[in-house]
Amino acid sequence: MNSAKHILFLVPGFPADENDFNCIPPLQEFLLAFKSSYSSAKISVIAFQYPYELKDYIWNGIKIYPLSGKNLIIKKLLVWLNAIRLAIYIHKSNPVDVIHSLWFGECAMIGNILSKKFNCSQISTLMGQDVKDSNRYLRLSKNGTIRIVALSQNQSKQFFHLTNRIPDEIIHWGIDDQNFKNAERDIDLLAVGSLIPLKNYSLFIRLIAELKNTNFNLKCKLVGTGPELEKLKALAKKKGISENIEFTGLLSRTEIFELMQRSKIFIHPSTFEGSGYVFAEALVNGMNIVSFNVGYAQKHPKWFIANDESEFKKITKRLLSAELEFNPVNIFPMRDTINKYASIYGLN
Repeated sequence: MNSAKHILFLVPGFPADENDFNCIPPLQEFLLAFKSSYSSAKISVIAFQYPYELKDYIWNGIKIYPLSGKNLIIKKLLVWLNAIRLAIYIHKSNPVDVIHSLWFGECAMIGNILSKKFNCSQISTLMGQDVKDSNRYLRLSKNGTIRIVALSQNQSKQFFHLTNRIPDEIIHWGIDDQNFKNAERDIDLLAVGSLIPLKNYSLFIRLIAELKNTNFNLKCKLVGTGPELEKLKALAKKKGISENIEFTGLLSRTEIFELMQRSKIFIHPSTFEGSGYVFAEALVNGMNIVSFNVGYAQKHPKWFIANDESEFKKITKRLLSAELEFNPVNIFPMRDTINKYASIYGLN
């Protein structure tokens, strides 16, 4: 196969520089690993909404073309037209062989137009909240020329339920093994994510309040920021657990991984996930997980899946008094992700 193919990524956002670690971490990890494995393949990226500067730049050797849409409705049409013009310019300079859009939304819509114009294949990876009935772009699923990739079995089932179409592939975002510092596991419960209603972190607060009745020195941390922050802090104060939980705010991935290697149980109370890359991160850092059956969730000796809130609390309480293993586990290896996408791209 031709290993020098040109792959054009269409994404809503992309890291503004090589230190912008919190912008779509799984995509960053994938591109770095893929570029290392297939150095002769050319990768170009058009970022529709973020970064907010209209200036092309190089990210780890990859050319990035930002359109600075800033998620403004009044700029949508202009962004789409500019994306098409820019893609045509890129294609004339170096013919595009594959278009890979992320999120089944505006990027997939523009990718569909461009793939027909360039007579090339298009792949669209479902990422999360794009697989909800409120997504008007789901009608694109009737276009059989788009090869659709789901991130998990749960997401695949949801997509089929909404569109009556089964995704063509299920490919988890992979992760590499981590280096360990053998830190003491001095944090009992850790949660990481965006503080939005969908993530259901009020359950985390209620869980801590209940567990404190028998675990007075319970030590917990909640990493992240969002519109629910002050509400969650107020609930923690009301429940009398302010001394048991630290709201760390936004941290870098390095800082999060350091916390994961100090923590016993990863709590993920979200009621919906397309994937949940943070699950893979918790496992490779040796944690045990309690979650609902969302995203990547699957049966595993270190992963405990609850059916309802009551069971969620019972499982966590049991684990706190159990002899837990903190050996790192990687059930989503990066090599598998690279090999599967390389096959779709026609590289092997």
